[in-house]
Amino acid sequence: MSNVQFDSLKFRYPFRKHQEMILQSFKNEQLKSKGGPLHFHVVAPPGAGKTIVGLECVIRLQVPAVIICPNTAIQGQWIDKFDLFIPEDSNINKDDIIGSNPNSLKPINVFTYQVLSIPDNDTDSYRSVSENMWAESISESLGIAKEEALDRIHKMREKNLAEYNKELSKYTKKLRNSVFEGSGGDFLKILHPNTRELIKKLKEMGVKTVVFDECHHLKNYWAVVMREIIKEIDAKNIIGLTATPPSSDEGESYECYTALLGEIDFQLPTPAVVKDGMLSPYQDLVYFCIPTQEELKFIEETHERYKKLIEKFDKKDCDFYNWIEKRIVERKLVSGEKQAWTKFINSRPGFAAAGVKYLIKNGCKLPWDITVTEDMYNEMSVEDWCYLIEDYALHKLKVSDSEEDKVLYEDIKLALRSLGFILTEKGIRNHNSPVDRVLAYSRSKLLAVKDIIKEEMLSMGDKLRVAVITDFEISNALSLKKVNNVLDEESGGAVSVLKELVADPEIDKLNPIMVTAKNLLCDDDIAEKYVEIGNKWAKENSLDIKLEVQPGVEGLFCAIAGSGRDWNSKTAVLFTTYLLEEGVTKCLIGTRGLFSEGWDSIALNTLIDLSTATTFASVNQLRGRSIRKNEKEPRKLANNWDVVCIAPGLERGYNDLERLLKKHKQFYGICEDGRIQQGIDHVDAALSFGETKIMQEGIQSINARMLKKLRQREEVYNAWKIGEPFLNIEVGCCELRMSKPCKIKTAGLMKKEFGTLGRKLKLGVACGIGSIGAIMMAAAGMTFGPFGTLPVLAAGVLMGVKSVTDIRGFWKYGNDLFMGRPAIDTITDISKCLFYALKECGFISRDLYERKITVTERADGSLRVYLEASKEDSQTFAASLAEILAPIEDQRYAVQRYEEKMPEGTFERLNCMIGWGLNKSNPQLVCYHPLPSLFNHKEKALVFKKHWNRYVSPGDIVYLKGEEGKKIVENYGRVNFFGAKKQLSNIWM
Repeated sequence: MSNVQFDSLKFRYPFRKHQEMILQSFKNEQLKSKGGPLHFHVVAPPGAGKTIVGLECVIRLQVPAVIICPNTAIQGQWIDKFDLFIPEDSNINKDDIIGSNPNSLKPINVFTYQVLSIPDNDTDSYRSVSENMWAESISESLGIAKEEALDRIHKMREKNLAEYNKELSKYTKKLRNSVFEGSGGDFLKILHPNTRELIKKLKEMGVKTVVFDECHHLKNYWAVVMREIIKEIDAKNIIGLTATPPSSDEGESYECYTALLGEIDFQLPTPAVVKDGMLSPYQDLVYFCIPTQEELKFIEETHERYKKLIEKFDKKDCDFYNWIEKRIVERKLVSGEKQAWTKFINSRPGFAAAGVKYLIKNGCKLPWDITVTEDMYNEMSVEDWCYLIEDYALHKLKVSDSEEDKVLYEDIKLALRSLGFILTEKGIRNHNSPVDRVLAYSRSKLLAVKDIIKEEMLSMGDKLRVAVITDFEISNALSLKKVNNVLDEESGGAVSVLKELVADPEIDKLNPIMVTAKNLLCDDDIAEKYVEIGNKWAKENSLDIKLEVQPGVEGLFCAIAGSGRDWNSKTAVLFTTYLLEEGVTKCLIGTRGLFSEGWDSIALNTLIDLSTATTFASVNQLRGRSIRKNEKEPRKLANNWDVVCIAPGLERGYNDLERLLKKHKQFYGICEDGRIQQGIDHVDAALSFGETKIMQEGIQSINARMLKKLRQREEVYNAWKIGEPFLNIEVGCCELRMSKPCKIKTAGLMKKEFGTLGRKLKLGVACGIGSIGAIMMAAAGMTFGPFGTLPVLAAGVLMGVKSVTDIRGFWKYGNDLFMGRPAIDTITDISKCLFYALKECGFISRDLYERKITVTERADGSLRVYLEASKEDSQTFAASLAEILAPIEDQRYAVQRYEEKMPEGTFERLNCMIGWGLNKSNPQLVCYHPLPSLFNHKEKALVFKKHWNRYVSPGDIVYLKGEEGKKIVENYGRVNFFGAKKQLSNIWM
């Protein structure tokens, strides 16, 4: 295919803004490559038009290409979308340019991963490659040539077949494992002959561009095979497209993936595609519930042993305390030397942090050679206790000859097991917890689903289209015998949801339908209609399907039996989705396996997720189902619900909440103030700052807010500002929750305000004196008659009223401005200081302006602070702000903070304000703030001091490593002055 033909191909429509951004990034990568090898790895949500972008990239590269997809459906989409690149009224023949026939290659070829990776089961192929692996091993260990090693192996095969087979089996097994695990090997030789022939043709065709669609599938076997194919055909341009890249937590799979595709070059979050109008906006909501009485009783009983154990250990006068204090404070090595704290915490971070938490909790005064970080002031979690108990049990009790210690060791094992932990020689390990299962599949979640659906029905009426997603059709909760009397075989499954919904007269009006890989159950009200429409639909689509009704249970629902060549779970889902679109049913119930990747319903506007999935890929695919554009409902806004069951006050009672936090960790959503934020914060501000211990009152207030938000679809749609410009940048943000009041700044930094206060005071006093004088004159002049004294008396009264008004104004101004100064003002001052110091020192761009600082207050009173700048600059700013508000510990420099004295009583306040009005100020040193680590050099620290003195407070910097500094650390260290909780997050703009 000539370049002229490539040049004649052009997308018929304007690219969306987000597509233009991707293509601009691609152009930048082309320029960087300077005609050499090019890798372009794109992450964008489902519905972002990645196929269009991929085809445009192929056309721009102007060399033969192969596009590889996970299945034939997606393969067909690529070929169909190519029509949009052929100019109307042109004589270009599509079949001459793009195709999917391995026997007739085109300039652009579209194949599946399966076609290019079929293994050959031929024994000779495996034997040949295994012999090569064996020879390489001998060559490496004995230092002989590979050819000599192969010759030795062949002689063994001829003369000592038994030993040959014995040795060869080791490498054959290794090879087969590597094929299916993707850990290495000469793969091309073990591919099917037809596959090898296809690869040969691609090479001869001169294919230099390879596009991997849905490239998150490239893990293990596929990844390694594709890597070998790229080498074989000498491809220069590698393009990867996905919505769900694997996580670094996935170990070898992630390494295989990144070895092939490299780091992500362009990432487009879902909000960008929403703002661009290609996906519907959404809001993430959560509904909390509490286990049933029976379930709660079971959970409480599982905690009994553990609680008794903690009560025994959580005090100063016990053997456990003495052991932990010795391990944390003394830190003796086998040699008898004391281990440095840095080495100790680096080698055992979990144990070290838990030990410090425990000692602080029990009132231990820690030596200053122990660095206490802010998180060590948090409450102890069950995981913290496990770190400490593990050390105590294995290194103290298990090696003891005391019978009492042996009994305690066994008690610990039993207590931990009841909560889902096993104590082994290698430490404490997690195992399937009955508590976790009860929370995940609690019957109370069914009641929560009913509450949500009823509220959605009131809000949406006939427009409601809801899907409830579960893990299973019938829960496997019974695999744990310990929950046998609490959960039944249907707990948490799709069947239990259907039964609950059809039994409710109101929700039954939605005509719920359940579809799983095994069964199709529907509300008895529409069973006959379902079959009638289904058989008609099959006939219209030329499908060999016949449906019939089977009796159900208790007359509430019926089973639909299907037969025929084309009847399977796929066609069942397609047809049921058609019924949802048409409104025959308004409620689908199904499993995550069927209703995630590959399933779409443009009418769906409410998703209720009861599954336990937390991986990025699973959650992203599921969330994408409800946000497809619906032309019939142009202002569609999807409500995505999570249902979370917690047992307040119990250590393992928050497992379901922790799942929720993990689920939302990587996702962006819209907050109540219209900002788009990553993490759980966008669901509700009360869930931020690692709040995992929500009590019953908190549950009720969050649920009330969620049900209110449910009804605010129009307001939330407007808040998304669809169609307005966006930058597609991730901005670092520092969030703060202050538990102590902020006081006023010193008079020297508030000259204007103190001057205004003084003028109000002087005017009020002057009017008061004038009033008194006039009244006295009037009284003295009464002998001259009323006509001479009345004007003077009237003037005196008016001046008195004016004096009272002015004095009141003086009090109100002083009280409002100084006594009740909000935290947002103080944090704004600190932010300005930090901004100018970072800018002057060159730590952030010198082109930035003060107006790029944003400090806002959220609904719960917490503050959000960020710098509208590049990702790097904004993260530098946010992290540095968090450092300023941290307690003094082992930082290098600190700066003094002065404040005016804040009196408590009304008379004292008035007296104080009079003094301020008369320009009398008596600032007091209240604390020291650590300087961010970027200002560890003295000249940089002096720059910070200059701006601190200008915006925040007078005061000097102090070197904390000197003698004076050590005294300051002793007196002011480890104190959280504002009582501030801090967390770093990301805002998308």
